[in-house]
Amino acid sequence: MQASYDLLRAARSALDMSTTELCQRAGISKRSLVRIEAGEPVGLEVSLRVQKALIDAGVEFLPEMDSAGEGIRLRRGFPRRIGFQIGFSP
Repeated sequence: MQASYDLLRAARSALDMSTTELCQRAGISKRSLVRIEAGEPVGLEVSLRVQKALIDAGVEFLPEMDSAGEGIRLRRGFPRRIGFQIGFSP
């Protein structure tokens, strides 16, 4: 399944992955990713490269079903950053 731009944006967010990191993993320009996340058209190859990079990082893209729309989920066992950490000095 080819993921929508909304799902690509949601997947990056769910992984807490920076735009720079995703661009490097997908081998695309930052401008291309900005266009995707703004809902502006890019070439099919570009969006598929982003989708593959997100899959490799631990995202599963779920197709639309009779009872639910398309979605994403994170696979077990893939490391991911959760939130942010604040350093404390004793």
